[in-house]
Amino acid sequence: MTQFIIRHFIPDADNVRDSQVRERYGVVSGIVGILCNVFLFAVKLAIGLISGSVSIAADAVNNLSDGLSSLISVVGFKLAGKAPDSKHPFGYGRTEYLAGLAVAFVICMVGVEFAKTSIDHILHPAEVFFSPILMVILALSMLVKLWMGAFNRDLGNRIDSTVLRAAMQDSINDVITTSVVIVGMIASQFTTIPVDGYIGLVVAAFILWSGIGIARDTLSPLIGQAADPDIAQSIEKIVLSFDSIIGVHDLIIHNYGAGKSLASLHVEVPDSANFVAVHEIVDEAEKAVWKQTGVFLVIHMDPISVNDEHVRQLRDMTYAAITKIDTRLSMHDFRVVDGDRQINLIFDVVAPFEYQGEKQEQLLKDIRRALRARDRRFNAVITLDHQM
Repeated sequence: MTQFIIRHFIPDADNVRDSQVRERYGVVSGIVGILCNVFLFAVKLAIGLISGSVSIAADAVNNLSDGLSSLISVVGFKLAGKAPDSKHPFGYGRTEYLAGLAVAFVICMVGVEFAKTSIDHILHPAEVFFSPILMVILALSMLVKLWMGAFNRDLGNRIDSTVLRAAMQDSINDVITTSVVIVGMIASQFTTIPVDGYIGLVVAAFILWSGIGIARDTLSPLIGQAADPDIAQSIEKIVLSFDSIIGVHDLIIHNYGAGKSLASLHVEVPDSANFVAVHEIVDEAEKAVWKQTGVFLVIHMDPISVNDEHVRQLRDMTYAAITKIDTRLSMHDFRVVDGDRQINLIFDVVAPFEYQGEKQEQLLKDIRRALRARDRRFNAVITLDHQM
């Protein structure tokens, strides 16, 4: 069924890096969710009115409210697919994360309400209404919700969408809560202990935990998370494959929504190279990164000395000194200003984020002390960077 829907309603479905294709995935998911919830609402309401069961009718209204998550998905993807304009030159892609955050909020609210209901059942036990018709309706609801969960999972994995994964979790949570209702109905036939209340508390905790997890996943890119290691390595590998580029550092990737990333990177090139020729190579590297990863890259060139044996020896000596202090440290942009009484060694050190405050100052002192131990004329001019 999922493949049928994708094939007939999402043209060019494999081109998931295209913003319009992503939008279609989100809209199709939302519309399917709305239709499924409206179907469950209509069936349950009709049977509830015919049978006079208040619980079935109430569950029908609950399904209608579940369509809110699907509606949020549609709105979020439609906004994320808007073209860039003068106010938002990088587009509206991050609204997809806001939609995911909204769905996470809905899930958390469901968890809170379910916890309150479960506690009320424990404190004020009441006879649980048992009906074969109700069991059939709940079973049908679970099957539909299971399919919706699988459907959103498949679509979410295809386009790497936190919104669709949140919609999947919302459906799974509905299946779990309905299972608790069924367990409570069956248990009520054998015991007066409010089994559904105690199980409900556990389920409510699970729902809250899943909602918080989804919120954390959607907040992280909004706040500004570290670059995906695989994407970062891929960009560096592509750039280093070009002639005259002998080193890379300071890669920063800015995410403006799924499939919309801008990046900047410093590359080390020989100071003796032809500037125009190297500039052409850098242009080619930027285009190759865009073509292969979909990341818009801007490269800054750092000329370094590669033919001066004296500079090379000092660079190797400095690198050995800093890695002896901490093997996680790295170095770039190494330059030398020679003198008879003082030799300035100018370079950047990349350190883990744990080097902050006093620990950062101590690291700089240790590096300078290690270099001066080799030659008292060495004066280290260090810029400390952190791993991005």
